[in-house]
Amino acid sequence: MGSFSIWHWLIVFLFFGVPIYFAVRSARRTTDPVNGPSGFGGWLLLLAIAEVVGLLKILGAVAKSVENYAEYDGGGGGQLVFIGEAALNFALMALQVVVLWFMFKKDRIFPKLFFYQWIAIPVALVLDIAFVSTVLGVGVNQLLTAEIVAPSVFATIVTGLWVWYVSKSVRVRNTFIQQVRTRSEIFS
Repeated sequence: MGSFSIWHWLIVFLFFGVPIYFAVRSARRTTDPVNGPSGFGGWLLLLAIAEVVGLLKILGAVAKSVENYAEYDGGGGGQLVFIGEAALNFALMALQVVVLWFMFKKDRIFPKLFFYQWIAIPVALVLDIAFVSTVLGVGVNQLLTAEIVAPSVFATIVTGLWVWYVSKSVRVRNTFIQQVRTRSEIFS
C-alpha cells in the first residue's frame, strides 16, 4: 500500500493536469469585442469539467452497486431492487453521456438537454425511493434519511445554479451555435 503506482499518477495527471492545460490554453485566447467571449473558457470550462467528473461519479456508483450485488443475493426482492437501481443509474449515465456529447459538439441543443439533466436529478430520487419502498415494502419515511436525500438535494441546487448560468451567459450563447441535422452528422 505504500507505493504510488503509475496508474495513480495517470489518474492524478488526468484529474488535475488536463483541466489546468485547458484553462491555461483558453486564457490565451482573445475575445471578440463585438460578439463577446466564446468557446470553452471561464465558467463554461468549469461546467465542462464538472460534467465529466459527474459522469465519472455515476460510473463509480454503478461499479459500487455491482460490488454490492452479493448483499442483494438473498430473498425479499433484493435482486429486483438491484436491477431497478442499476437501470436507473444506467439511464442517468446515458443522459449524461448524451449531454456531454452535445456539449463537446457545441450543438445548440445542449442548454435544453442540460436543463433536462437537471430535472432528472430529483425525478431519479423520487423514482428510486418509490421503487425501493414498493418492492421491499419499506415505508417511504424510513428511506428519507439525510444520507440518501442530501446528495440529491445538493446536486439539484448546484445544477440549478449552473442551469441559470447556461441560460444567461453570453459565452454559452456564442459557443453553442452548431445545429446537427442528420444522424450521420450527430455521430461524426
